Amino acid sequence: MNVAERAAGHAALGDAHRLQIVDALQWTDMTFSEAARLTGLRGNRLAHHLKVLEDADLVRRHTSEGDRRRRYLQLDRSRVSQLTVGVPMPGQSVVFVCTHNSARSPFAAGLWTNIVGDQARSAGCQPASRVHPIAVEIARDFGVDLSVVRPQGYDQVSLDSALVISVCDRANEAGAWPARRRWHWSVPDPRQVGTAAAFRTAFTEIDQRIRAVAAGAASQPNRHEGRTPP
Repeated sequence: MNVAERAAGHAALGDAHRLQIVDALQWTDMTFSEAARLTGLRGNRLAHHLKVLEDADLVRRHTSEGDRRRRYLQLDRSRVSQLTVGVPMPGQSVVFVCTHNSARSPFAAGLWTNIVGDQARSAGCQPASRVHPIAVEIARDFGVDLSVVRPQGYDQVSLDSALVISVCDRANEAGAWPARRRWHWSVPDPRQVGTAAAFRTAFTEIDQRIRAVAAGAASQPNRHEGRTPP
């Protein structure tokens, strides 16, 4: 980013509502209605603030792979990484979920454990019989061993007291878990394409998000005593 672009980014964050949205998007993708609940803004007022963030290239919209009428707000991490944004750290156990628990969620759980240093688990609402073989191969390049992982259902993990992070639009929109707190990362399903490149792209997206969490943790020595994000 050049100086003018950085100035535009900081100007876009110079409002309490917009900063609140960007802080939340560090952790979870949101729909328009979820952003409305977060900020208390409605209709044109919220649309205006989102347009400011989009015009500054800090936020983009991603069409759901489940309900195609939905669009998720996502942070452009390559832009925001050059700006200072407040990021609280979660203080409870973490469970990653997707539909089949055969690629994105087990990878995310393994990577979270490796990078953040806290044990994470994963589950699916329709668990497959095995982890996808391409996922096993590509995960190895990220230092994650999925060769001994077996997909499991929601009933095999404790969700009620955990932070649940969905990495699948369909799982997020089904919402069939009792967790009080959840984030959503709208990561495209690499199985739909079925190539090694598709799996690498999905895993890279998850890797970037988890490293952002780890960076936030590093700046908070007493993170488990702090608040958790909305």
